[in-house]
Amino acid sequence: MRNDRIAAPDHLDLAIFMDSLPDEVAILDSDGVVVAANAAWRRFSQENGGDPSHYLGVNYIDVCRGAAGESSVEAGLIPDGLLGTLQTGEPFFCEYPCDSPSVKRWFEMSATRIMVNDHAYLTVQHRNITTRRVNQDAVEQAFIDNSAMSALVAGTSDAILTYDLNGCITTWNPAAEKLYGYPAEEIIGQSLEVLYPPDWPHGVAHYRDEIVAGRLERFEATRMARDGQMHEVWISCAPIRSSRGDVVAISNIHRDVTDLRKAEKARETIAREVIHRAKNMLSIVSAIQRQTARSAGSLDEFNRAFGARIKALSKSTDMLVDGAWTTVRLGDLLRDHLSPFIPEGDPRVEIAGPSVELVPQAVQTLGIAVHELATNSAKYGALAHPHGRITLRWQLVASDAGGRVLDLVWDEQGLATMPSTDQSGFGSTVLMSLAPSMLDTSSALEIGEDAVRWQIGVPESHFDPAP
Repeated sequence: MRNDRIAAPDHLDLAIFMDSLPDEVAILDSDGVVVAANAAWRRFSQENGGDPSHYLGVNYIDVCRGAAGESSVEAGLIPDGLLGTLQTGEPFFCEYPCDSPSVKRWFEMSATRIMVNDHAYLTVQHRNITTRRVNQDAVEQAFIDNSAMSALVAGTSDAILTYDLNGCITTWNPAAEKLYGYPAEEIIGQSLEVLYPPDWPHGVAHYRDEIVAGRLERFEATRMARDGQMHEVWISCAPIRSSRGDVVAISNIHRDVTDLRKAEKARETIAREVIHRAKNMLSIVSAIQRQTARSAGSLDEFNRAFGARIKALSKSTDMLVDGAWTTVRLGDLLRDHLSPFIPEGDPRVEIAGPSVELVPQAVQTLGIAVHELATNSAKYGALAHPHGRITLRWQLVASDAGGRVLDLVWDEQGLATMPSTDQSGFGSTVLMSLAPSMLDTSSALEIGEDAVRWQIGVPESHFDPAP
C-alpha cells in the first residue's frame, strides 16, 4: 500500500510491540542503516555467531552487497529491491537460502516503507520458511522422480505392469501392449490371469502371496498373448508399499525370452546332432580302416586305398557343409563322386531319376558306396573298356509298410576283365554290409561274366522328394 505514513500514539511502546513478533524484524533508515531491531533479530544474530551489541548502525544494504557464499546471488538482488521500496513505496519480497553449518534453512524477506515525520524508513522482516520450502522441494523432487520413472517405464523395451492385491491390472506400459497385444484401456481392470495359459498350475493369488512374503523375486513362466501366441517370459516382481509400509500392489517386469529359449534348444539339438554325426563318421572311418587293412598287400597299398576312400568320404561331407548340413540332391552326389573317373558328358555313363534330397546319413553312405563301385569299374569294369556302359537309375516305389522307398540301381555292362566273385573285399563289404546297416535296409549285389548290378532300397526316413 502507498498510504504508509503513521503516527504512533504516545502511550504505545514500539520496542515491546516489535519484540513480540516471532519473525526477525529490523528498521532501516533511508540510507539502509539499521536503527532498530527486535528480540528475534538479536537472538538469531547471537545464535549464528554474530554480536547482538553491534547490529545498530550497520548498513544493511552494504552488507548485502558484500555477501559471498551460497546465497550471494539472492543477496545481490536485495539492495536494488530495498532502494526501490524506499523510492516507490512498493513492498519488496524475496526468498533465499541461509544455511547454518549443520542445518539447511530458507528465509523469506519482506520490506515495507514507512514514513515518520516525512522521513522514509524500511521495515525489514525475515521469516523462516524452511519447512514450507523443504516440503515444496520434496513435492517437486517427487514430481521429477515420478516423471523420470514414467518416461523410463514408457520407453523401456520390457513389459512393465502392476496389479492390485485382487490380481487386477492397474498399470500397463507400451512394451506390455506390444508383447501381449492388449491396449492399456482394454486390459486395465482385468485379472492378470487373462495372460495365463488355460492349464497353468498357479493362480495370481499364489504369486501375490509368495511375493508379499518375500519368497519370490524372479521366475520364468509361459504367458499368453491376445492372439493366443505363447511367450516364455522372465518375470521380476516386487511388492509396492504405501507410506505406512503396507503392501498395496505388486509390480512386474516381463522380459520376453522366447527367442533365447528357442536358440538354446537349437544349440542343444545341434550339439546332440554333432555328437551323433561324429559317432557315425567314426564308425564309417573305422570300418574303412579295418577293411582296407584286411585287403591291402602292403603299407603303401593301404595308404593309397585308405586315403582315396577317406577323400571320397570327405567329398560327401563337403557337399553337406555347402548345404548347411541339411540335404544333398542325389543326382549331384552321384555326378560329384563319378567326376574323378569320367570326363564330363561321357556317353558311357547315364544318370537318371526324379529329384530327391538325401539326408546326411544317406549322403555319406551312398557316397562311399558309389566311390567303391566307380573305383572297381575304373580298374576292371566298364570304365576300363571303351565300349563299357554304366546306368545309374533310381525311382520312388511303394514300400510294404505303406511308405515309399528310394530304389537305386547301379547297372554296369561291358567289363574289361572277368570280375572276381570273391565278396570278402572292402568294396563288397561296403555294398553288402556297411551301406545296408547304415541305412537300415538291405541290398543286392550280382556279379556276372560281363555285368555288375548293385541295388539298394533307401527307406523314406533318409530322403525327401526335392521341391
